[in-house]
Amino acid sequence: MRLDDSYRLLELDARASDDEIKRAWRDLTKVWHPDRFANDPAMRRRAEEKVKAINEAYGTIQEHRGGERPAEPAETAASRKGRLLRSYRSWSLGLAMAGLFLLVRRPTPGGLLIAAVLFGVAAVLLVKMSRVQ
Repeated sequence: MRLDDSYRLLELDARASDDEIKRAWRDLTKVWHPDRFANDPAMRRRAEEKVKAINEAYGTIQEHRGGERPAEPAETAASRKGRLLRSYRSWSLGLAMAGLFLLVRRPTPGGLLIAAVLFGVAAVLLVKMSRVQ
């Protein structure tokens, strides 16, 4: 895409600052985000094409200015492991609490069965958590 077309698509002047460019890009992607048109397939397709063009224009301007978007930092194994442990811990705690709630509120055979299943899934998550460490 040509540089002047990129500025025109983002509705900017060539003298716009980096902050103005980023703000225009964000605003236009919010306006044309395809999820806003979930109930209208034709508008959704049009929005997808528009967002692709907006992203291409933003990339063209960034390349021309020598400031390509910084790459996302790679997730380290330690941070992935920590995130996984937190996820397992919170899910197992939530499932155990739901099982306990069912035992107290619904001491029927169906409630007991569901509580047992919830406690079993929580136990499986705790075992997985011990293997990750």
